[in-house]
Amino acid sequence: MKLNLQEMPFSTRGSYMVVGYHEGTFNGQEIKKGIYLRTVHGMAQMPFIAQLIPVNGDEELSYTVEAQPHALEVKCGCGVITFSFADADTLVITGKGEMFGIRFEILHQGSFEMIEPVMTDRGLSYLVNSFGTKTRYMLTCQGGKENLDQKWNVSGAMHAAFQVDAVDRTFTVVLEEIEDSWYQKNTVYDIDQVCEYAKKEFDMFYQSMPVVPERFEEARRKAAYVNWSSIVKKKGFLKRDTMFMSKNWMCNVWTWDHCFNAMALAYENPQEAWNQFMLPFDNQTETGRLPDSINDSLIIDNYCKPPIHGWTLRHLKRIMHLDKDQEYEAYQGLSKWTEWWLNYRDQDHDGLCEYTHGNDSGWDNSTVFHELPPVTSPDLATLLIIQMEELANLADAIGRTEEMEHWNHRAEKMKQQLFSQLFDGEKPIAIRTITREKIDSESLLVYMPILLGMELPEDKKQYMIRQLKSKRFCTEHGLATESPQSPLYESDGYWRGPIWAPSTMLLADGLWECGEKEFVKSLTEKFCEMVLKSGCAENFDALTGDGLRDRAYTWTASVMLVMAHEFLAEETEGTKLI
Repeated sequence: MKLNLQEMPFSTRGSYMVVGYHEGTFNGQEIKKGIYLRTVHGMAQMPFIAQLIPVNGDEELSYTVEAQPHALEVKCGCGVITFSFADADTLVITGKGEMFGIRFEILHQGSFEMIEPVMTDRGLSYLVNSFGTKTRYMLTCQGGKENLDQKWNVSGAMHAAFQVDAVDRTFTVVLEEIEDSWYQKNTVYDIDQVCEYAKKEFDMFYQSMPVVPERFEEARRKAAYVNWSSIVKKKGFLKRDTMFMSKNWMCNVWTWDHCFNAMALAYENPQEAWNQFMLPFDNQTETGRLPDSINDSLIIDNYCKPPIHGWTLRHLKRIMHLDKDQEYEAYQGLSKWTEWWLNYRDQDHDGLCEYTHGNDSGWDNSTVFHELPPVTSPDLATLLIIQMEELANLADAIGRTEEMEHWNHRAEKMKQQLFSQLFDGEKPIAIRTITREKIDSESLLVYMPILLGMELPEDKKQYMIRQLKSKRFCTEHGLATESPQSPLYESDGYWRGPIWAPSTMLLADGLWECGEKEFVKSLTEKFCEMVLKSGCAENFDALTGDGLRDRAYTWTASVMLVMAHEFLAEETEGTKLI
C-alpha cells in the first residue's frame, strides 16, 4: 500500500515524530514546499522542527517521494534516501548513491534554538534543541561525512543546519527524540533490518483489524495504517497509549472520538480497546465532568462532549468480555459522568439536560445552535437514557441492586420527558432552554432518538425512518448532517452538510435496531466507497463524496472498519483475520 504523504504523514505506532510532504501550506499556514520533520506533542503551536533536504553539496536536489507504512523513500537522480522507524523514538535515515546527502535545515522559531555538539565514545553527536516546539533530538552520523553549519548569537542560533554527505556511496544518520537525558546506545542500524521490523509491526496490527468484504480490503488496509500510525505512547496527561484523532493537525483526543476507536480495537485487541475507552476518565474531575479534549501536555475544559459512553459500552460488551474490575471501573466513571449532566446541565429542572454550546454536542456548528444557546436537544436525552440503562446493567453485574433500580427509574423518567417535550407530535425537535421556543433546524442531530430502537413509540419511529430514508437527508453518498434542501446547507460547512463517520455510525445502529437492515447495508456500502475513493477524511461532501479537511482521521477509519464488519457480516462470515 502506497501512502499519499500530502494526506497522511509517515509515522509509526507510539511515536510523536512525523515526516510529511507539504506543497506550500500546512493547516492554512504558508511554508516552503518540501519534506518536513514535525512533532505531534501538544505544546507545539507551530509543529515543524526541520526541513529535510536532499542535496549535492550546496545544491538542493529535485526528488520524488514514495511511502509505505514501513518505509519512506526519497528518490533523486543521484540515489535514494530511505526513512524507517527502528522504534517509536528512533528514525533511521540511509542514503545510497553518488555525490549526494541530506541536510536538516532547522526551522528558527525564536530564541534558544540551537544544534549542540555532544562528545561520545564514537565521536560527536548533535543535540537539536527545538525550543519553539519544546522538543529535543539527537542526530548521530553512522556513515558518511557530517557537517554543522550554525550562526550563533549569544543565546541561540540565528541559523542552524546539519548535513550528512555520502562516503563510498552511502550515508546513515540516526535521529532520536529525547524525553529526559540521552544515553549512547551504541546500536548500529541496518536500514533493511529496520524496514523489515517496521513492516512486521504494521502487518501485525493490520491483521488484527475487523474483517471486511474483500472489495473493501484496500480501505481496511488504509484504515489500519491511519489508526496504527496515530497511536502515541503514554506521556504527561496521557496515562495510557493513546490513539490521536490524527497526526496531521488534529493531534488530540476529544471525549467522544475515542469511543469509536475503542470499538475498532475491541475484536482482537480488547485491552487496547479498554484503554482507549477509559482514557478520558483518567482526568475526570471531582464533579464527574470529562475534559473536552486532551493530549500529552494540554487539557481543555471550556466545553465537553456528548455522553455516548453508555452506548459505546453496550457495543464493547457485545464484542469483548469485561471482567469484574472493568465493570467496576466503568461503573465508577460512567455514574459520575452521568450525575454531572443531571446535576449541572438541567438549569430549568425539567428533567431534561441542555447543551450550553454546540461544541458540547460534538456537532459544533449544527444549525440547532444557530442562535444563542442553551439548547435542549433530543440527542442528549437519548444518549443519557442509554447511558443510564447501561449503568443499571452494570449495577446489576456488580451486585448493587438498589442502584440498578435507581438508574432504571431515572432512565424511564427521562424517556417520558423526551417523548412529551422534545417531539412535536411525531416529529423530533430541539428547543431553546430559556424561552422554550422550537428551533427551526434541518439538522440530522435531532433524529438521534432513533438510537432507542424498539423503545420508541411506533408513530415517532416510523416518522424518523421515513425522513432518514428520504432525499431530505439521504444522498447517493449517505446521510447529510444538514439537509441539502436547507437554506443553511454548506457543502464544506463542517456539521452543516458534510457526511461524518460518527453520525453515520450512530444513526445506522439505531436504524438497524428498528429493523431497517437493508437500508443500513446501503449506508455502509456508501461510506466504505467514500473511504476507498477519498481516504479516511474527517468528513465528506454529501453531494460528491469528496474527502474534506483532515484526510487521515482515525474515527473515520474505525467507523468504516466496524460498520463494514458488523453490517455486511454475511460477506465476512467465516472469514479469518488475514
